[in-house]
Order: sequence, then C-alpha cells, then structure tokens
Amino acid sequence: MRLSARRMFFVLFFIASGVAVLTTGCAATAPAQQQTASVPESSADPVYYVTDYGAAGDGRTLDTRAIQQAVDACAQRGGGVVYVPPGKYVTGPIMLKSNINFHISQGATLLGDTVIADYPGVQGRWEGIDRTVYASMFTGHNLENVSITGRGTLDGRGEVWWKAHAITSRMRDEAGIEGRAPDNPPGAPLKWPRPRVINLYHSKNILIRDITILNSPSWTIHPVYCQNITVDNVTIIQPYESPNTDGINPDSCSDVRIVNCYVDVGDDCVTIKSGYNAYGREAGVPCENITVTNCTFAHGRGGVVVGSEMSGDVRNITVSNCVFDGTLRGLRIKTARGRGGVVENFRASNLVMRNIMDAAFSITTSYGGRSDSIPPVTVETPRIRHIHWGDVIVMDTDKTADIGGLPEMPLDEFSLTNVDVVSANSGIHIRQAKHVLLQNVIVNARYTPVLMATDITDLELDRFTTRTPGSDYPVIQFERVDDGWVRNSTASEGTGTFLELVGTTNRNLMMTNNRLGMAARSKEIVAEPTRFIQAPTAVQNTLRQELGSNFTVEEIQRDQEGGRLVYNVKTKVDGKSIGLTIAQDGALLERHD
Repeated sequence: MRLSARRMFFVLFFIASGVAVLTTGCAATAPAQQQTASVPESSADPVYYVTDYGAAGDGRTLDTRAIQQAVDACAQRGGGVVYVPPGKYVTGPIMLKSNINFHISQGATLLGDTVIADYPGVQGRWEGIDRTVYASMFTGHNLENVSITGRGTLDGRGEVWWKAHAITSRMRDEAGIEGRAPDNPPGAPLKWPRPRVINLYHSKNILIRDITILNSPSWTIHPVYCQNITVDNVTIIQPYESPNTDGINPDSCSDVRIVNCYVDVGDDCVTIKSGYNAYGREAGVPCENITVTNCTFAHGRGGVVVGSEMSGDVRNITVSNCVFDGTLRGLRIKTARGRGGVVENFRASNLVMRNIMDAAFSITTSYGGRSDSIPPVTVETPRIRHIHWGDVIVMDTDKTADIGGLPEMPLDEFSLTNVDVVSANSGIHIRQAKHVLLQNVIVNARYTPVLMATDITDLELDRFTTRTPGSDYPVIQFERVDDGWVRNSTASEGTGTFLELVGTTNRNLMMTNNRLGMAARSKEIVAEPTRFIQAPTAVQNTLRQELGSNFTVEEIQRDQEGGRLVYNVKTKVDGKSIGLTIAQDGALLERHD
C-alpha cells in the first residue's frame, strides 16, 4: 500500500509521540479487509501495515505469513516502519530485517503460536553453548538498525513450552543424559532449546522500547554477539514458577543500556552472560559496557546477575537508581570451577531493596555444588575482581551478604560502602577474599553475627556496627584473617562480644578509635567459632525435635512455595546428610534422609 507524503509524515509523527495510528476503516477487533499485497514503488513510502498483507488480527487466524510479508516488503524497499494496528495477532517466528522499526500499536497484541511444530530450528545459543535452537517470536541474524517499539503487547503464551520442557527434562533424566551439551532424547516433545520472545544475533544498533512482554517460553529478551543495544521503558511479566523465564539477558554483547524497565519474572530479572566453559572461552567474546538504571525488579530469582555462563569474560557494569522488591536475591555474581573467564569492574549504587528472600548481595564461585578439594589454577579457574557496591538501603532480607571466592583464586578487591540493612535474619558472610573494605555499614541481624570473615587477606572495617546485637553471639567473627583493621566502629547496648577471634590463625590485626564501652567484651579469643542457626526460633525448634542436639547446619535457603515462606535446610548428623523443608511457623513439610 502506497501512502501520500502528507499521510506518511503524520503517521511517523504519531509513532514518535507514542500515539496509536490506525489504518483507515480498520477497527481494533475486526479483521482488516484482505488486499493484494504489493511492494511499494518508492522508498519514500516507509510505513507497511501488516493488515494490508493479510493479517487478520482476530486472535484465531495464524498471521505469521502476513506479518513476515510486511517485514520482507519493508526490507526490500530499504527499510521503514512495519506497523501493527490494534487487534490480536497469532504469530509464529518472525525473521526481522535491517533498517526496520517493528511498531506494535497500543491495543495490539501479538500472541505466540502454540503449535511447537510451527517453530523451525535456527542457529543460536542457549545457556552458553552455540547450537540449534527453536526460532523465537522475533529472530534476527546479522542485522543493523532494528527497532521493536510501541505500547502494544507481546504474549509468548509460554505454558505449552513450559509443560514440554518439564516432560523433556524428565526424559533426559530417565535416559541418563547429564549436563547441558547433549541433545534431547528421541521422542521428546522438544527437539531443541525453547524459543525466547526476542532473540537477535551478530546485530548492532538495536532499540527495544515501550512494549510489554508476557509469558515468554524461556528467556525473554536475549541478544547474543550484539553491539549498541537500548532496552527502554519495557515491562516484562512472567509467572514466578515459570521455568527459566529470565527478563533481559545480554550475552557476549557490548554497549548495552537497560533503562526505565519493570521486570517481574520467574528467574533472574537481568542476567549478563558470555558463554559456558570451553564453549565460551573458545568463542572469546566478552559481555562489556553494560548500564542498568532506573529500573524496578519485582520477584525473580535475582535482580541484576552476572553468570553463571561468563567464560568469555564480563566487565564494566554499572547498576544505579534501581528498586528490588521481592526478588530472591538482589545483586549476584555466580560462577563455578570449570568456567574460567573474568568478571571485573562491577559497580552499583543508589539502590533500595526490600523483601529479599535469600541474599541482598551474593557472590558464589561454587554454583552447582561445592567441593572440598583445591585444584591448581588453570584456564578453567574463574576470576572475580574489582567489585564495588554501595549507597544501598535493605529492608527485610534473609541474608545480608553471602560472598565467596575460591581458595585457589580469592575474590580480589571487594567493597560495600554506605549500606543500611534495616532488618535481616543474618549478616555478612565473606570468605576466600583479599583487599576487602566494609565502610559505613549498619546491619541489624536477628540470628547471626553482623560479620563473619573467613580466610581473608587485607580486611578494613570502618564505621561498622549493628543496633540489634545479640548477647549470645559476637558482632564480628574473624577466622584466618591476615591484616585486619577495625576502626571508628561502635558497640551498641546489649553487645556481648564485639570481636571474636577463632583459633590462633588471625594475624596482624589492629583496632583503633572504636567506641566499645557498651560491649561486655571488646575482644575474645575462642578455640571454636560460636554456633548459631540463621532461622526463626520455630524453625530451630523443629530442627532440634527432628535431629536432637548433635547436628550441624551446612546450608539454609529461604524460598516461597505455594505462597508460603519455607526454609530448606541441609544438615549433617554423625556424618549423614539430612535435608529438611520447614515452614516459617515450624511445620515440617519434607525430610530427606
């Protein structure tokens, strides 16, 4: 359909203004009149209505071919706007082209086709391995100047994919298939990894703005090997129990700006990745220069996360002016032996967190399981360095911070500054690190020391305190700390021991200019660390009823199950591992001996 120059001008004006523009005579719910599609004769006609290429928009008719024809026609004439007027358009994968703004108007919804067979395989990446994947609602390779904009909605209708994924996962387990690299077994409902909603590869100059995305089959927005990406004012909502429905996952990309977004998903809200193990190291493409600002993260397993696939390196990240409300974790870095790669230069500031189910701050180098053995440093050893997080208020979290490097490769240069934890079940646990600064930090923890520092070299605490000390556990606990300095810190009324030194392996410690008059003991040397259980009294009582008094708690994780707050507790009794799931009120839900 050819447009007059005047009409084209006003259409583009209204699109830029965020105002829905309707094809003349096309109602929001009625299918457009079928017309013979023709390629415009001049590139001066930049707007291509999908209804003019046969899209019905009635919520029943499969409109994939018509929408693709509009995209192809636009691309053949050098680019322009592919315009989706109000209506409900059922579509399978759309292959995007360069120099196109795919605009979904307010009142328009693209509904994902629910027939798995309608999705072809394309070359892609999933969980850090380059491989065949199902094509996504929007798929593109080697593109330039691509936009997906508008106040409309993309609904991936992912439930059919989530169910197929559950069956496929069970079949993999039954077939004894381990790890993520092997293909799915014959007869599985999924031949390849699931689609995303937006999945672009080797592309640059990408804009995704104003849209709402619901019910993605897996990760929602997933650019891979891309440059210069802006994701602005996007709303992403997935059910909390939906599998792997991450929000925005830049993967081996550079120059990424994620701004003004609302993300409420079933997995991590924003995850920064760069390939898995040897696959990522061989590709060797880092994810770098990432900015996340002015966003709200509601629910989700993590707010802003790096990894666990980071083998191609991740560097130069800033997170600022964000709210985390109800996420399982706030800021997180996750990796494991075997990954290799470097995570470095990650700064975060001006954040508010509340109702954090696990840890507000988390760095784990044992994602997927821990090992007591210490291997030599190789190309498979991950490195984490130059991590600085500050200016944060945390209201109600289970753990304040769970921070850990590796014995063979400690976390190098980490700081928390200007952090006010209004309420937490447990404090900061940091281990296997060097060059650590905790400055102007207040942690009001219920069940544990404010700080447990283990195997640390060069630790500075400056203006460090709690307003809710416990008389039966110390404020600070050092174990194998070398070169520690505690200064300008305060013991509040009710403090038992301010600093507990475990054993005789702490060295070169200095305490200066502290106010410790309220502490019963400013410093105490003990042979064994003070034991505690970081859970409510009702949960502690159930543990003692089930296990007696001779047990060791190895790990506690807080989670939601069916809208109920529960504690998953791993214990050992006489060398035997026992796992228990206990509700907040102390009710025993499961026990695994």
